[in-house]
Amino acid sequence: MEPFGNDMAYFEDILENYEGSILITDNKGIILLCSRGTCNLTGMSREDFIGVSAYELRERGVFSESALVDCIESKEPRMTYLLVNGDPDHGIYAYSRPIFDENGKLIRVIAFSQGEAFSEKYNSFMQENSEHMRKLLNTVINSRNEPSYIAVNSESKSTFNFAQQIAQIDTHVIIYGESGTGKEVLAKFIHAKSQRNKEIFVPVNCATIPESLMESEIFGYEKGSFTGANKNGKMGLFELANNGTLFLDEIGELSPQLQPKLLRFLETGEIRKIGGKETKQLNVRIIAATNRNLLKMVKEGTFREDLYYRLNILPLTLPPLRQRPEDILPLAEFFLNKYNKKYGKDVHLADKYLDALVSYSWPGNIRELKNVIQRYVITDGVALHNTIQIIQPNDNEPAAVVTSFENFLSKHTGKTMTYKEYKKGCEMTYFENLLKENKGNMSRLSAITGLHISGIYKKLEKLGLNPKDYQK
Repeated sequence: MEPFGNDMAYFEDILENYEGSILITDNKGIILLCSRGTCNLTGMSREDFIGVSAYELRERGVFSESALVDCIESKEPRMTYLLVNGDPDHGIYAYSRPIFDENGKLIRVIAFSQGEAFSEKYNSFMQENSEHMRKLLNTVINSRNEPSYIAVNSESKSTFNFAQQIAQIDTHVIIYGESGTGKEVLAKFIHAKSQRNKEIFVPVNCATIPESLMESEIFGYEKGSFTGANKNGKMGLFELANNGTLFLDEIGELSPQLQPKLLRFLETGEIRKIGGKETKQLNVRIIAATNRNLLKMVKEGTFREDLYYRLNILPLTLPPLRQRPEDILPLAEFFLNKYNKKYGKDVHLADKYLDALVSYSWPGNIRELKNVIQRYVITDGVALHNTIQIIQPNDNEPAAVVTSFENFLSKHTGKTMTYKEYKKGCEMTYFENLLKENKGNMSRLSAITGLHISGIYKKLEKLGLNPKDYQK
């Protein structure tokens, strides 16, 4: 038995009650059927449409564009934005798709469309639901993954213990510490131990977003706010973090123009989008972090004094790795296990390197240690001083700093050679191991090294290495 007893009656119900427009044409563009919604959108009757060509309707300006015509000519589905009766305030989105017979011949085209107001309402609904889904996903992830941290040293243990105490106090926090000390890890720990742990954690690095985009990224903007803006406006990161935690890393890099806007939020909990006329009340906890001396910046006039005191209610300081040597080997083991699992390896730290790991000053802190261990695992445990990362130093960073741990290890183990010899030997070992591990797959080498494939080919040619020799 058919699911519907009277197919035509149901079809007529659709034509009469669908809010938008429905048009069906033959393969020449002659309109066969027209919905009541089409009449409502255009102010025309069904008799004005039936038997008329879609081409003619476009020429007469009833529709500025025609999804039907586009579909007939391309024989493919088409989406078009068009104006009705030339009215710039009366736009619709039309979607058309072709209908073919069993021989693949075009026989009809059907087009559905909705008014711009409905489309904007639908887009707003989807945006809100997308935000909800992002928060839900973040909640699931947070509930399953306890933040990982290593704190064996008494000072670092004290910092995390204090962080756990203040996590329940729902006020803003600032974390001080050198670059690479794990400030984001500490911020995530505070969020996970707070009453907001079922809500979203949004990290933002103030130093990586161009100043010209920073305000729109953080606060969002209304539609039509500036040239090139999204037609429907944009939600800012403050709104995304509503009821959760916003982590503002490198807060010392925030421009003087944005500092008063952040201060206003800290004082009132309100934001105003770019181009907006109204403020919006939000419930967001701010955790800021910096590797700079904000008090010195206040005295120099580059950071607002009132903002400094607003942020500095609950300050935390993460000591550099050189001041917490007890944490070095546990951290090294943690990263070793992490990258062994990621790359499917079983690499162990050789005993001869343990003393050097603890004795080195680690100016790049945990981030530098993490990178050294990652390279060690990738190269299957090749000597640490042969896992040098080949990058060009900038004007403020001499080669001795770029290769700092490897240079230290060379001296520590009594290995001496010229830098040129050392660099070439490191490159040779590094790329040989990568080629063996990945069977000469250049795409994988590019992904692992972060270098463009063309650059890798030039490097291998210079070293006398041929990827084809490893593709077996």
